[in-house]
Amino acid sequence: MKTSRRDFLKVGLLGSAVLLAGSSLSALSLVKSSKNDLQHFSFLNSVDTQLLLALAPIILKANYPGILGKEAEQRLLISIDHQISSLGEHSQKQLQQLFDLLGSSTLRYFAGAQAIDWSLASNDQIESFLEGWKNSMFALKRTGYAALCKLITMSWYTQPENFSQARYPGPPKIYPPQE
Repeated sequence: MKTSRRDFLKVGLLGSAVLLAGSSLSALSLVKSSKNDLQHFSFLNSVDTQLLLALAPIILKANYPGILGKEAEQRLLISIDHQISSLGEHSQKQLQQLFDLLGSSTLRYFAGAQAIDWSLASNDQIESFLEGWKNSMFALKRTGYAALCKLITMSWYTQPENFSQARYPGPPKIYPPQE
């Protein structure tokens, strides 16, 4: 098969156009869904919260109390938002790109996840997605998996309500010096 430089450029332009169209549709869907944002988050939007609440029971499988009440879900999301807000600008930008990728059904499918909304995905589908990213031959997917797991795990266990699940007695008590 003989290809000319002109054919190569045509294929490159067509590929670029497809990627541009896909990312534009993804951006439009994210803008539309981000209007329903929860007001007390400085970083997360509603699509991000849906993703995180779907992943949390699978990532925290051993110590997650099943279906959380709204109060516990809210505490987890606030803790995650606080953790992200304390990161540097570069890390925040990378996390936003990861959330945008996993928030778009079109891009998410090409990244190895199901195309349906995270809230509709079964535990087996989410676990399969996480295992795929954990054991991927691509370092970028493994890094994304590690970032999601660490973010959710750290945010869960930094809450005093969850210390007992990790058998952590809490931070050491500081006693005033005795004279």
